[in-house]
Amino acid sequence: MKAESGRIQRDTTIVTTLIRHLGETVSGEAMAREVGMSRVALHKRIEVLKSQGIPIKSIPRRGYTLEEIPDLLIPPLFLALLKSQEIGRNYHFLEQTDSTNRVARELGREGAPEGTLVVAESQTRGKGRQGRSWFSPRGENLYLSLVLRPSISLLEISHITFLASVALTQVIRERISLEALIKWPNDIYIRGKKVAGILVEMESQGTKPQFLVVGVGLNVNTPPGGFPPEISTRATSLMIERSKPLLRAQILAWFMETLESRYQDLKKGHKEELLRYWRQYNYTLGRRVHLEDGREGWAVGITPQGALLVRTLGGSLLSVGAGDVEVVE
Repeated sequence: MKAESGRIQRDTTIVTTLIRHLGETVSGEAMAREVGMSRVALHKRIEVLKSQGIPIKSIPRRGYTLEEIPDLLIPPLFLALLKSQEIGRNYHFLEQTDSTNRVARELGREGAPEGTLVVAESQTRGKGRQGRSWFSPRGENLYLSLVLRPSISLLEISHITFLASVALTQVIRERISLEALIKWPNDIYIRGKKVAGILVEMESQGTKPQFLVVGVGLNVNTPPGGFPPEISTRATSLMIERSKPLLRAQILAWFMETLESRYQDLKKGHKEELLRYWRQYNYTLGRRVHLEDGREGWAVGITPQGALLVRTLGGSLLSVGAGDVEVVE
């Protein structure tokens, strides 16, 4: 395990150097010195990285060059882009799994540290809320689960859902320049269509969670016409909205960094600031909504615990803590 960690660290340093000099040629001697290995050993690691899909060019008597960053999620590339201190650093990448949330829960039970991140290229049984499945084609989108160990009560679990939704919305708005909004309790919308969903699961003992698993599905590069018919009118992707493909590893790195920043705020007790961000980016408040029990009303606010406040058409005020709420257009 320690040897594997060392290889990943050296490979990450190689990729970091090439990205820092993107489009330039870096001499083998300089890179070997920076990575701390011989030029022969460096050449072997470069060949391994090439076999993993990173298009590094070897130029005889000059060195190595990387002309563009590929759309891959392999550890050396993602970790080369990551700037967070803790969140996402313990990175588990899978070509395929049934559910990243299941894998993350197993790791959490085995004592995985806070910030452990599980990412898969595809899922065979991706999980959505209330037992629904999540559309998870290979090589297009982001399917990830994050282990967190916050010191909070069971009543405050919704704050973690808000944390993830605010962080992801900020990335989409500030880094990708798309007007993303949050639909209560856990969906991200762009122009009235769903682009991401968040599922928070917990392992608890007594009145406090042992750990949480934050599962996120983000539609990044699903092309026009790429969604199944049953969701095609309600789903979108960043690629569809931007009319060009995006680098998933870069988006993932931005998300981890932003989430870490918001998480630190939450740890310091700045819960109202988190709710303020949520209200700023909300898609639900002020709209007419349809509840699961058939009643309708207007979404007028959220409680400090994250429940949705709905003023029914009959005039009563309801606090909705769970379930589906449909926005009536």
